[in-house]
Amino acid sequence: MSTLNSGEFQERLFADKCRRMHTHLLGTRSLLRDIGEYNRTKWPVHYPLARVAHNGLKRSSSVLASEATMVDTPQALRRAQTTDEIPDSEARLLDGSDLSVLKLDLRLSYHAESDVMGSLEESSIARLLDERLAQCEGHIDKLLARIADKSSKILVTGDLNAGKSTLVNALVRRDILPRDQQPCTMLFCEVVDASLNAGVEEIHAVPSIAAYDRNDASSFVRVRSEDLEDVVMENDEHFQQLKIYTNERPSEHGSLLHNGVVDVALIDSPGLNRDSLKTTQLFARQEEIDVVVFVVNAENHFTLSGQDFLLNAGNEKAHIFIVVNRFDAIRRRDRCERMVLDQIRDLSPLTYAERSDLVHFVSAHEQLAGGSAAFARMEHCLRSFTLEQRFKSKLAPAQRYTSNVLHDVCFLAAENVGAATRRIQEINSVLRDNMPRYEALLEQRTDASQRAEHVLDSGCAEVRRHTAAHLATTQLHLQDAADKVAYGGLLALWTYAENVLLAIVRHVEHEVAECDRFACFTIQHARAELAELEAQRCSLGELSDSLHVGSESDDVTSVTASQIASIGTISNALDTAQLELSDFIDLDLSRNWGTLTSLSASLGLFASKSVAANAFSLLRLSSSVGTTMARRMVATAAVLIGAGSVFYIVSDMDATVRRKLAQRVALMLDAEGFVEHHAERLTTEASRAIRPFAWHLQHNFQRMVEAEEHKRADHLHRRRAAQDSQIYFDELRAKAQELALAVQSITADL
Repeated sequence: MSTLNSGEFQERLFADKCRRMHTHLLGTRSLLRDIGEYNRTKWPVHYPLARVAHNGLKRSSSVLASEATMVDTPQALRRAQTTDEIPDSEARLLDGSDLSVLKLDLRLSYHAESDVMGSLEESSIARLLDERLAQCEGHIDKLLARIADKSSKILVTGDLNAGKSTLVNALVRRDILPRDQQPCTMLFCEVVDASLNAGVEEIHAVPSIAAYDRNDASSFVRVRSEDLEDVVMENDEHFQQLKIYTNERPSEHGSLLHNGVVDVALIDSPGLNRDSLKTTQLFARQEEIDVVVFVVNAENHFTLSGQDFLLNAGNEKAHIFIVVNRFDAIRRRDRCERMVLDQIRDLSPLTYAERSDLVHFVSAHEQLAGGSAAFARMEHCLRSFTLEQRFKSKLAPAQRYTSNVLHDVCFLAAENVGAATRRIQEINSVLRDNMPRYEALLEQRTDASQRAEHVLDSGCAEVRRHTAAHLATTQLHLQDAADKVAYGGLLALWTYAENVLLAIVRHVEHEVAECDRFACFTIQHARAELAELEAQRCSLGELSDSLHVGSESDDVTSVTASQIASIGTISNALDTAQLELSDFIDLDLSRNWGTLTSLSASLGLFASKSVAANAFSLLRLSSSVGTTMARRMVATAAVLIGAGSVFYIVSDMDATVRRKLAQRVALMLDAEGFVEHHAERLTTEASRAIRPFAWHLQHNFQRMVEAEEHKRADHLHRRRAAQDSQIYFDELRAKAQELALAVQSITADL
């Protein structure tokens, strides 16, 4: 196969890898979006707090995750390597208890024996995780753009005054960027070949990188070469970037920027520890970069800010091109080299493993002054890493980042499967434990309801029975109340009759009041029974509502006759009752003339016995005295008998009045349904006074049952959610594992 054919084959193979990586990145982004949506709307993703380390310390086992959750995690999902020859002991790999990309910084402070992370609410952690997922999606979008971009971007970064600008000048072999012993670079300076600007060397100051278009003069400001130093050092107009188009002086190996394979851009950056804003911008900018060239001052080694940058970049870039500059100023170079390499071994194990090609100790000043063999070798290795090992420099970061994301997804999925399983078990246990109590509560509610209804019904029935019987007896014996009224003689007969009527009315009122008092007693007794039932309910420990009506000092069982007394009068008939003439005359001879009847009977008997004997005597007397005289004697006898009868009637007038008034009042009461009216009234009042307490008891029991049912429904809802979550995260883990294997398989055919 010819060299051209071999090159075409390699290009096609690389293009196929890019296409496959692009597909897997889209799948990973879709997976992250799905997790975010599920986290926001259905199930807050469980985050293993106890497994998060303090300041990079080794994580401890989570009390929320069983050991079994990580047994199923395949070894293929460990943090991705890009070379198979690196032993596990030398590579910084993720084990089953680590999170990498989806790790949340939940530490508010660090104490040796306490972790304030546990105090964060689950919802707060879910929001933080949602934000982290969105950041990962944004990073994947940048990876997609980097894969689609045919050019390569090299970011030259490092601490302040490490010689970054000098290194860029040395690589293009032109003194383009300003240099100083003090930090001078205040903004990003991107150096590209002038062929990208129609061969014209220009400097464009870009206010907005996103809006920049070299063909649109309004999107940039042209800067003269003599003004470049002031712009780079001061940046008074707050440009985001300088775009420097230049003609590179090629080395013996050819041009780096315009090499015939890919267009390369060198980006000089401000120092890491210049200020927090510049450092944050630099951390974000490296996500858009294919190759990171980290410049270390040989005199200072790796500072803390440099270490943080390398650890952050290591999430996707397993290989960092490291240049230890100003190595010529070091007296004991072997010691300096050993110390720097020891730091690199901890910060980037894969970089350390390929340290002969990726770590170089040079002096950019020597190169600019006249050339340096160490610098030439470094430049050759950078060209090889950028141009010949494009998979390692361009695709491997995307592969590594995607593998780490998918590993974290698998880990979180396993954690959430375990958490959902434990929640289901806990809910089932609670439901089993509460079932006997729930069933007992239902029985108690039914029993209490029946007893309350029985108390109500029996109380009302007793009031009705007693009232009907008592008032019926009263109505039959009204004359007994009239007998107690003193009779003042015939001349005071009318007044006597009024007093008798008044006595009867008051007697009726008194008996009605007696029925009211009995009803009050019955109501109090019924309320006392219901209060006892309520006390039993309160002893169950739920809903301690009392039966108090009104102020707290009121006795719940107290009720007075005035509270249930009839409104108005007890009888409309009694209100309108007036004396009548018939109240003084009793035509019933069997009652008024009892004595007279006995006398008449005696006289009749005597007359009947002597009729025969005296008939002849009467005839003889008639014949002797004459008929007229006999008639007078008979008339006189009749007058005497009538006068005696009238006298007797007048003397018995008080009894007649009492009897007649009692009879008339009884008839009036019977005509208006007096007994039934008051029996119904007191029954209604008793029901009205007792029923609220029965309802209160039943309502409280119902509330207890509803509260228990609400708890059960909530448990069942949570169990269904946990079951759905268990299925979802189990399927998610399978998808992530399958996708991770597909991502890692890209390196298998290298």
